[in-house]
This record gives sequence, structure tokens and C-alpha cells, in this order.
Amino acid sequence: MEQAVIARQQAGLDAATAMVGSDLNRQLHNQIDGLVSRIKSSETITLERSKEETLQTTQTVKQLILLGGLLSLSVLAWAIMMISRSQTRQRRIEEELSDSAAMCCAVTERMAEGLVTATRDGVIVNANSAARQLFGYSREDLVGRNVVTLLPTRYQMGFTAFFGALASRPCGFSESDTRVLGLRRDGTEFPVNASFGDVTVGGQRLFTATLRDMTERNRISNALRDSEAHLRQLIDTVPALIAYIDKQQRFQFHNKAYEEAFGLARERIHNKTMLEVMGSAFFAQVGHHVLEVLGGYSVRYEREQVTASGERRDYVMTYFPRYGENDEQDEIIGFFALGNDVTELKRMDRMKSEFVSTVSHELRTPLTSIRGSLGLVWGGVTGELPEKAKSLVGIAKNNCERLIRLINDILDSEKIESGNMRFELQTLELLPLMQQAVAANEGFAAQHNVKLVMATTPDRVQVHVDSDRLIQVVTNLLSNAIKFSPTEGLVQIMVRQASGRARVEIRDSGPGIPEEFRKRIFQKFSQADSSDTRQKGGTGLGLNISKAILERMDGSIGFTTESTVGTTFFFELPEWREAPPMTAPMGLYAVARPRVLVCEDDPDLARLIGMMLDKGGFDADMAHTAAQARDYLKMESYAAMTVDIKLPYGNGLELIRELRQEKRTADLPVLVLSVTAEEVQLRGGHQGLAISDWLDKPLDEQRLLQCLRRCIKSSLADKWAESV
Repeated sequence: MEQAVIARQQAGLDAATAMVGSDLNRQLHNQIDGLVSRIKSSETITLERSKEETLQTTQTVKQLILLGGLLSLSVLAWAIMMISRSQTRQRRIEEELSDSAAMCCAVTERMAEGLVTATRDGVIVNANSAARQLFGYSREDLVGRNVVTLLPTRYQMGFTAFFGALASRPCGFSESDTRVLGLRRDGTEFPVNASFGDVTVGGQRLFTATLRDMTERNRISNALRDSEAHLRQLIDTVPALIAYIDKQQRFQFHNKAYEEAFGLARERIHNKTMLEVMGSAFFAQVGHHVLEVLGGYSVRYEREQVTASGERRDYVMTYFPRYGENDEQDEIIGFFALGNDVTELKRMDRMKSEFVSTVSHELRTPLTSIRGSLGLVWGGVTGELPEKAKSLVGIAKNNCERLIRLINDILDSEKIESGNMRFELQTLELLPLMQQAVAANEGFAAQHNVKLVMATTPDRVQVHVDSDRLIQVVTNLLSNAIKFSPTEGLVQIMVRQASGRARVEIRDSGPGIPEEFRKRIFQKFSQADSSDTRQKGGTGLGLNISKAILERMDGSIGFTTESTVGTTFFFELPEWREAPPMTAPMGLYAVARPRVLVCEDDPDLARLIGMMLDKGGFDADMAHTAAQARDYLKMESYAAMTVDIKLPYGNGLELIRELRQEKRTADLPVLVLSVTAEEVQLRGGHQGLAISDWLDKPLDEQRLLQCLRRCIKSSLADKWAESV
């Protein structure tokens, strides 16, 4: 086309037409048509594709628009829901805040302490009911006042400075136990204990004061202080050692007597240990008593102490365990100590004993001569006496006998109290002794026209007693029964046997013992009526002496009485059984089933232990008290013994200590069975008791049997070796 234009310009129209109609031009034209055709075809395809893509894009956009709409609706619904929830939560929070505020207000109003709230300038904005009552104002009168008006004028300036300084404290501070004086509306002053703090309400910092009226508390505290001072003065004037010692053996309380006895100031005793106060040598003498009381047992013992002034003083010490409270109610937290100074009592007792002994012995010498002389005169050695003279001599002779009996009884009582009465214990048959005592008193019974009757007695009852002392007891009881029996009355004497004990009963048919006299019948110089001494004779010492004699022989005495019917006095003694001969150790010879004494206060547990022993090849006797155990040990020989630590009316360790002091039971194998066995072992106090083994309850049957077999075999082997 460019060439045709050039040809037209240079050669003219024909040249340009010829060039356009040339073959080359036609070929180019055809090529152009073909190219255009292809381009059109390609554009058509591209347009179709573009239409399809546009359609797809349109559908996608529609879907996105639909999805966006749904999403927008969802977001809107979620937003609406969240707004609704937020509003609900806001209402609930507002309600809770309202309830909380109401509750706080109610609690504040019901507080026992007064609560006053003020601004940092000291202006009161609120006061609860207790505060209003405390100061005597109504709410309207109190709100808006300055807090310093609630204090006396002389304290207002200082309190203003103090209250102003609270603003410099960090938020959340606490100031407690500030003692001030409050001023009531009527002008009276009273002590107040105040605690200060702060709160923030609506962005405003407020200060609170919690007020407690100390009037009553101060009164009680002063009264208690005065009471304690009076009690301290009273205890300090008591001439006895009084102290409280805690579980760690430290003095937490003591009186003046302790300071004087040890020559120490209060601060050198208070909160110090017994070892520090007493010293090692002195504490060694009392340490085992301390361990015993901390083990739960009351302790009583005597001790001699050299005071700070160099005097030797005798004290009777008594320790009482103290148990805790609440969670510690079964735990011993200390003990009380009471020491009575008996130095003067002992000195006077010795003087009394010496006086009684001297007077009695000095009286017995002339009385012996008087009785002998009167007896000879009565018997006619000086010739036959006139009837009146003989009557006078008889009166003198009878009163001389009464005086001698009184002196003998006083001497016997003194011997018993001082522990100097000798007992020569022998194994004797009871029946011949009773027959001897009855025969000796038949003459006295005949004088009163009373008959003595010996009832049927069991054969061969043996007891371990002092025959003279036992006859003395029976004579006292027979004498009383004869004197209080009516004319031609009957006194019955019976001997019984039951449960390993011999029992003697002496029954009269007299008027009985008055009710008011029964409780003191075994006391010294006891008479049912002052006229009895003149009418019946007697010193009032016989029953007291009889009781002491029987107790020294491990016996007991008692009585039953009924008005107008009569009285029965009885006494019991352990029945004696011959111990079987000692044989060779088990395993050397055939031995019968070993017998074991079980000392256990719980009957059911004792029965269970007996069944265990029977199953294991042992025979067993059961004792439920220390006294019963002693009786069994006197009547029977045992291969071994089991002992519980806690026994009624006694201590198992004390029982074992007594057994070790007697030759017959010194080497008896002893097993301790106790719920506190391990604890007692750790505390000590059992040294020197030669305890074979310690077994804790509940018991292991096999271990119990093994321990018994081992200790019995060892004991028999030792005895066999000694005999060889």
C-alpha cells in the first residue's frame, strides 16, 4: 500500500492501479484476508472464553455476595446476641452489685464493732448502727460532722494530724490496735480500740475506722489482773511447794516457796528445766517420778532436800498429770507439783512416839507390880479378905487390866504407824488357830453369860500369817461381839473358803452398829457412843489395829450390820498353796504344762490370753488387780507372769518392782503386755526390773507363745545350773 501511494505520487493513477492489480498485490491481499480470518477466528474463541469466564466470575461474585450477605447477617445476629448478653450480664452485675451493696450494708449495720467512714478531710460520710449507738448520735446528726468531734477536745489537734497523715499511706494500708478515748454526745468519755484502713468508692478514696468499746474489757482485764495478783499473793503465802511443769519439764509456774527452797530468783526458775533448777545429782533422785507422772500416773513420794539456808527439810511430793483440751484431750501436756513440808510434823511425830513409848514403858513397870500384887491379894495370899475389901480389890484389879490393855493397844498402834511392828509369817492351818482363840476367850464370854459356837469348817485351810497377831485380831473381834451381845446371847464363828481366799466370820446378835458410826468404825479411838467406853470397856483402838495387822498380812476386813438383828465382822486372807518343787529345764526332763499368771484388768482380754496360752500348752491363772496377783503369787509357784502397765488401784511397774524385792519372785520371768509398752520403754523408769520382754497390744499370739517359751526355758536353765 505504501508502494501504491508512492507510485501514485510519482507516476500517476495508472501506475498505482497497475500496482494494486498486480499478482503480488493479490497474493498479499489473500494473505491479509487469511490472516484477518484467522485473527477473527482467534478473537471469536477468545471472546467466547471471555464470556464463559465472565459468566463464571459473575456466578462467583453472586455466590460471594450471597455468602457475604449471609456472613453479614450472621455477624449482625452475633453482634445482637453479644449485645444482648452483655446487657444481661450488665444487669446481673448491677443486680449483684446492688445485692452486694445491700448485703454489705446489712452486715455493716449488724457488726458488733462501730464502723465510721470519712473523707480524707475527715468529714464523716457513713456510720453503722454500732457506731451511732456507741457515740449516741443518729445518722443525720453524725453524717457531715468532722471525725475529730468524736474525741475529747484535748486529743483533737493530735488526732487531726494523725488522720491527715493517713492520706500519705499507700492504698490498702491497715493500722490496728490504736488506743484512743471516745466522746459521747452526752459528754462522757470511754476507751476505744480503733483500727484504720481505706477504700476507694467511685474514684474517691475514703478512710474507715473500726471501733471497739474497751470499757467492759478493761474492767474484766483489771479484775482478772487483780484476781491474779491476789491469787499469786495467796499462793506465795502457802508454806508448800506449788508448781506447774510442762511436757518438756520446764517450770511454767511456781510460788515463792520454790524460790526460798532453792535460793533462786524467779527468773532463774521460770521456763527453766527441772534439771537446770535442781542440778544433776538432785534430779537423778526424782527423775523416774517425773517420767511416771508424764506417763499418766499420779505420783506420791517423800524426799529430803537441803534448802538454800543449809537446813534439811522433809517434803511429801505429789505429782498430778495434766491433760490437754480439744485435739489434745488424750495427751499429757504437763503436771502439777505439790510439796508439803512435813519436817515439823515428822519431828513432832518422833517426839510423840518417843513420849508415848517412854510413858507407856514407864507405866508398864509399876502396873506389872500393881497387877501382880492385886492378883496375889485377890487370890488370898494375905489371908481371906472381907467381902467389901475383896470387892474393892476386884475393882482395882479389873481397872488395872483395862489400863494395861490401853497401854498395849497404844504401843501396838504406834508400832504399826512407825512400821516397827514385827511379823513372823508362817504357813499354818487356820482351824487350830481359830480353836485356840475361841478357847482363850471362853472365860470372858462366860463372864458376860454369852456362848461361843464354832460352826462347821472346811478341812485343812492353810494361810501364811503371824499366829500371835492373827489371834490378837480374832480376840479383838470376839471381845467386841461378846460385849455387845445380849445376856445368854450367841456368838458364831465360821470359816469359809472361796476363790483362793480363806474367810472368817464372827457374828453376834447385838443391837447393830449405828448408821452415823459405820464410816469411822476403823478409825482410832472410835466409839459408837461416849457411854460405850464406860458401859462396855475398851480403848477404841482394837478395830484400827486389827485392820492394820490384816493389811500387813495381805488380808482385808469388813462388816455387815442390821439394827436389832446383829453384826457380822469378817476378814479374808489369801489361802496358801504349797509350791510345786522346781524341776530341771524343759527339754532335759518331761515337764508338766507350765503355769503362767496373767495380770490383766480387762476380763475379756484376760480370757482371750488364757485361751491363747491353753492352745500353746500352758495353764493360766487370771488376776485382775495387783492385789489379786500378789495373792496368787503367795499361793502358787509360776513359770512366768504377764503384767499390764495400767492396773486398777495400782501400777504394773510398781508391782514388778515389789516382786523383784522378794526372794521367791526375784527371778520370775515377766512379760509386759500393754498398749503403751513401747512408750514406757522409751521413757525409761523400768531399769533394774529385769523384764523379759515387752509386747504391744493387740497381741500377736505366736510372738506371745515364743517369748514365754524362751524366757521360761532360760529361767529354768539358770536355776538348773545354779543347783548343779
